[in-house]
Amino acid sequence: MKTPRAFVISLCTAVAGMTAAALAGDQELLPCEAIIDIIKDYQGTSPAKLPKLEKRSEIERVNSSVPGRMHMKRSITVNKDARRLYLFNALGDTMLCFPVCSSLNRGQKVKADDCKTPEGTFPLYGIYNSTDWTYKDTDSKCYGPIFLSIKTPRYWGIGIHGTNAPSSVPGRSSHGCMRLHNENVLRLKPMVQKDLWVTVLPDPV
Repeated sequence: MKTPRAFVISLCTAVAGMTAAALAGDQELLPCEAIIDIIKDYQGTSPAKLPKLEKRSEIERVNSSVPGRMHMKRSITVNKDARRLYLFNALGDTMLCFPVCSSLNRGQKVKADDCKTPEGTFPLYGIYNSTDWTYKDTDSKCYGPIFLSIKTPRYWGIGIHGTNAPSSVPGRSSHGCMRLHNENVLRLKPMVQKDLWVTVLPDPV
């Protein structure tokens, strides 16, 4: 059995010889017995020997959509005035839209405990189970099942989370965070990841 390389060399040699003979006028440019014999003699390639796959640890990415596709970054925009939260894909398409409870007071945050939400664009730096979290020194478990923590300069503890007061959503009564219904924050969680950008739109003057 000829190897593919030997088969190609033999075939090219035969064709070259036929072409030269035809150009010289010795014979017509037609298949000859030599080429037919070469093709008959070629039995195909041998089975491929593939290397054994190495065991690799699975990279956990709950946000991955279709295997083999590049992950496209998403972003969150919160409209305090409209009391709505939007999740956008990299192309700007709206993937999710939820009612939100915005801060009690309007405007840019200027000091701690002013019941305002910082306005601007900030990175999401943590996703936490907040089921047992309580508010300051109280026993009120008011953060729902999930807390999406936002890195806002000068202020700590700002985020997007669930609530134990679903009737406050939509509305304006939070201390600075953005509240969602618990079922909505659970829908949002698997679709976001650390370093996603969160934009909080300014309240109208």
